[in-house]
Amino acid sequence: MPSIARCSSRFGGRKTRGARGIVTGALTPTQHIADDRLAELVVTAHPLPVTFHRAFDVCSDLAVALERLIQLAVDRVLTSGGAPTAPEGAARISRLVIQADRRIEILAGGGINENNVARLVHDTGVREVHFSVKDAEKVRGVVRALQSTEPHSKRPFGII
Repeated sequence: MPSIARCSSRFGGRKTRGARGIVTGALTPTQHIADDRLAELVVTAHPLPVTFHRAFDVCSDLAVALERLIQLAVDRVLTSGGAPTAPEGAARISRLVIQADRRIEILAGGGINENNVARLVHDTGVREVHFSVKDAEKVRGVVRALQSTEPHSKRPFGII
């Protein structure tokens, strides 16, 4: 695993080359947030937004891990709610959105497609989704599905 100093050096270079954000996931061997490492990465990445990736989903207690990410000033967390896919973890994602209370963005990801994205956004309250892009048609399908729910949505959404 690269050292923090090396990662910090890489972040600095990316900031000057136009990066718009940093995605990371630092855990301890016991599946807790690696506080010291992540705190240094967040400081080094500033002012770029920091997203904690799906390593979050293997944390031993997602509610505790979410609070720790908030305390460390992480901007968003990518999660499937600890399940293999976001639709399967929708109930937990919904609880995380409520717990987050806009202090951190919950970014739902994993197994999202045009057939489940609208329901996932509706059922969980997430404002952002992440999905793999294998072809342009998938992107168009997801966007169409979200746009069809937009007039009924009380929240704007983003696709990442």
